[in-house]
Amino acid sequence: MSFSALKVLAPQRVSSVRWGAKLWEYCCNASLAACYMIFSWGMLSDFTRTHRLSSLILTVFETLIVFYSLCRPAPKQTNKSIYDWTVALAGTFILLLLRPAPQVHDHPAVLAVQLTGMCISLAALFSLNRSWGLVAANRGIKTAGMYSVVRHPIYAGYFVSFAAYLAQNVTAANTAIYAVFVLLELLRMGAEERVLSHDPDYVSYTRRIRWRVLPFVY
Repeated sequence: MSFSALKVLAPQRVSSVRWGAKLWEYCCNASLAACYMIFSWGMLSDFTRTHRLSSLILTVFETLIVFYSLCRPAPKQTNKSIYDWTVALAGTFILLLLRPAPQVHDHPAVLAVQLTGMCISLAALFSLNRSWGLVAANRGIKTAGMYSVVRHPIYAGYFVSFAAYLAQNVTAANTAIYAVFVLLELLRMGAEERVLSHDPDYVSYTRRIRWRVLPFVY
C-alpha cells in the first residue's frame, strides 16, 4: 500500500474510533435514562402513596445526578480499561435498584443526615464542573473546597446519604445493594487514584491530603 493511501486511511480509522466511542456513550446514556425512569416511577409512586420523604429526597438527588451525567460535555480523554468501566457503571447503576421498605420509618434526624450527605456530594460534583466524569481519567486536579479536606468528597457524601436512606428503609435487598455499592465505590476510588498517580501534581496532593473519604479514619 502506498504512503498516500495510508494517509487517506488514517483519518478514516480515527473517525471510526470516535464514532465507536460516541455510540458507546449513547448506549450508556440510554441505559442510564431507562433505569432512572423505572427507579423514579417507583420512588414517586411510593411518595404519593405514603408521603415518605426519604423516597422524595432520594428521587430529587438521583434526578440531579442523572441530569448532570447525561448533560456533561464529552471528555477529552478516553479510558479503554474494561475494569474501570465496569466498576464505574456498576457503581452508578446499582443505586437505582434501591426500593422503599414496606413500612415507613422516616425520622427527622436521619432525614437531616440524608440531606447533609447529598449536599456534600452535589457541592463537590458541581465544583468539578467539566472535570467530572463517570470513568477514571485525568481531567485536571481539584484541590480547593471540600477537596482540601478529603480526596473523594463526592463518594463521602454518597456513603453518608445512602446509609441514612438504608437506616430508614431496611430490607435484605437494600442492605445487600448498599454493601455492594460501598465495595464498588472503593474499587472506583482505587481506579481513579491509579490513573491520577501518573500526574506529579496529584502525587503532591495526596501527600498533603491523606484521607480519602473520612478524616482520621480512611
